[in-house]
Amino acid sequence: MKNLLIFVMFAGVLAIVILFGVPRIPRQENAVQRPQPSPWNTGAIQSTFAGAQVQEADATHATLVFFFELDNNTDADYRFAKGAGTVVMTRLKSNGSLSSEEPIELNNSVFLPARNRTRIALQVTRPFNWPTGLPAGQIGPLNQVKFRQLVADEVGNLSGFVMFDTATHFQIELPGGWQELQPSASAAGLN
Repeated sequence: MKNLLIFVMFAGVLAIVILFGVPRIPRQENAVQRPQPSPWNTGAIQSTFAGAQVQEADATHATLVFFFELDNNTDADYRFAKGAGTVVMTRLKSNGSLSSEEPIELNNSVFLPARNRTRIALQVTRPFNWPTGLPAGQIGPLNQVKFRQLVADEVGNLSGFVMFDTATHFQIELPGGWQELQPSASAAGLN
């Protein structure tokens, strides 16, 4: 009986040590918690529309270049690389949604120093028949209307662009300021 009492006491102490002394194994669902992605930082860098330019890509294509001034409101320098880490999308005027239907890219990689301003360029290439037979540097009023129409067609349903830098998780709204680029009613009649 004494041996039985010692065995029961030993089993009881062993049970207490196992219950309270050994760390608990977490349940499967708690062990595989995924970190929550950080939200996009929309306030660190502000932008303003600076202008647009039409450049000849080749005899049948034009490149539209949109210029924006970026203001770095932070105490850190940033680099935005041209390529897969930087995504540029259009913001539709009709409903404010984002669209990636048209390929728009950053013209060059960008260095944006802390508390400074940098000009960037976005570009898109479109079919366009360039005028022939004009002396270098002369466009003529009819061709100016064609250039304006090309830009107006491109930005007709856009309120701007949005640039996402996946490395820093920055979202930069690039607002459109191209109302002055729309062809006037009298100029449109020249077509």
